[in-house]
Amino acid sequence: MGIYTRARSRALLPITLSGVILFTGVAVSAKALSAPETNGTDIRSTSESSVTATVPDLSPAQESQSPDARSVDAATPEQSAPDTTAPVETPSAPTAPPVPDTVPIEQEVLAGAGAAVGDVVSQPRLVIPDPRQAPEVAPSTVGLPPGTPLTVHNGDLTIRTAGAVVSNLDIRGFVRVEAPNVTIKNSIIRGRATDSHAIMIYAGLGTSAGLRVLDSELAPTYKTPLTNGVYGYGFTLTRVDIHDVIDAVHIFGDNVTVENSRLHGNLHFENDPYHSDGSHDDSIQIQSGRNIRILGNTISGSYNAAVQITQDRDVVSNVTISGNKISGGGCTVNVAEKGRGPIAGLTVSRNVFGTSRFTCHMLVPPTTPLLGDGNTVEGGGALKVVRRAQ
Repeated sequence: MGIYTRARSRALLPITLSGVILFTGVAVSAKALSAPETNGTDIRSTSESSVTATVPDLSPAQESQSPDARSVDAATPEQSAPDTTAPVETPSAPTAPPVPDTVPIEQEVLAGAGAAVGDVVSQPRLVIPDPRQAPEVAPSTVGLPPGTPLTVHNGDLTIRTAGAVVSNLDIRGFVRVEAPNVTIKNSIIRGRATDSHAIMIYAGLGTSAGLRVLDSELAPTYKTPLTNGVYGYGFTLTRVDIHDVIDAVHIFGDNVTVENSRLHGNLHFENDPYHSDGSHDDSIQIQSGRNIRILGNTISGSYNAAVQITQDRDVVSNVTISGNKISGGGCTVNVAEKGRGPIAGLTVSRNVFGTSRFTCHMLVPPTTPLLGDGNTVEGGGALKVVRRAQ
């Protein structure tokens, strides 16, 4: 919730969990299983050949904790149900690579030709579209693909297995990622009722570098002034549809990419108990971090800002906002230095700007260099950039 100043391995051990199969260190995919649905599934890595996982119920006190405090722990093997699967040698969990200062463009696995998840191929995944030549990102091209078969998962999902792949789930709870190189794809996350923070995906512990969310939808069932989309850093969102939240993406660390996605329909409460002047809803808020890329998205529907940079937690640098169709907010791109100095490496280029409440496309302090060109206004007209200290 931002601020806006108005005067301001192939053979692995399978483990059955509630409607999912866990291949330790590699995958969780949804299949039609007979196991009953349970609450609070915990997916974690282990170096032992016999892997167990339990699904304890959350107490009311645990449910009311904030995402930073809430955790579901696995029981010891003696407490768990016996493992009925055939033993297979389990490889040790992969070691997460160090986070580089500069994030390279990732590669997408091509269909056919024996390609497998994790293979590096020659075709780049990322292409920044020129919005002056390409149409708006259509709802049918982002989010959960139509006709995707889903298995319902009731309760929160905590992922502690490095390299896990969560696929084809309808998650009626919150997702918390505590392991590196996790992939979530072809899924919908709906959250649950709570009086506390309602974050659809939390990746802010510093242990989830390399998280990818692909072809999925964040669609909260319960909507409050504390309902938010993705919180954290070290993640990539690709073709993700996020709506009915206060902040769609909330960043407080390095190495984040939001690409070819649709952020729209923010929640806004005029009577927000946390803000006397109403909800400060942003499509993307950046409180700290380096190497942040916002590329080829359709962004609309926020009251405060489409992209809000505040440096509330620490310095922000190397932010690229390019090839988007972007609108909303008082000023659509709103930058505040907050006494931490200029934002270095801020590039805003080749975007098509739509409407905003104050007919203000960018508000940037005069001490922050603004790089980039090729920005246009939908329907023609002049691009309005306000240079004012804040």
